[in-house]
Amino acid sequence: MNIWLRRALWTLLIAIIVHLATVYAVPRVIMGLAINRYAALVKLNTPLRPPLPDARARRVVQPSPDLLYVACAYDLGEGPLLVTGEIPDTYWSVSFFAANSDNFFVLNDRQAKEKRVRIVLAADGAPPVEGAQIVISPSWRGVVLFRTLVLDLADLPMLQRFQQTMSCETLSR
Repeated sequence: MNIWLRRALWTLLIAIIVHLATVYAVPRVIMGLAINRYAALVKLNTPLRPPLPDARARRVVQPSPDLLYVACAYDLGEGPLLVTGEIPDTYWSVSFFAANSDNFFVLNDRQAKEKRVRIVLAADGAPPVEGAQIVISPSWRGVVLFRTLVLDLADLPMLQRFQQTMSCETLSR
């Protein structure tokens, strides 16, 4: 076989391996850094309630200045997580992200049947919790992100009270 053809095939093989390794590793490294950053501010399985974002806010990638956030970096190693919150009369959502950054579950104010959400997040079988929806996480670690739309700054104090109701806590096994 021609030496140039052999080199081209080796180069192609190495490029494919590097590409696949990058596609696999980059999302996991980014989420690992985000989880560790949240854990440095508040412990895992504890909500972080930042103020309304401004131009300096960068805990969430490109945060929207009209959304009030609550983030909870989770580790299901201690047990399932109970995610709760009251839903205001504005756009609201809760999203669950796995360790590889995949968004695996979303619930918004229009989909919710009640004005309060109760979700048990588990890596495997979860104990039943009255009135709670069970969601199975594809990974042991990840991030729960609540978002609430602030249309008028006059509503901010009321929406911050709703922000305080959003929580993540480990259920005892």
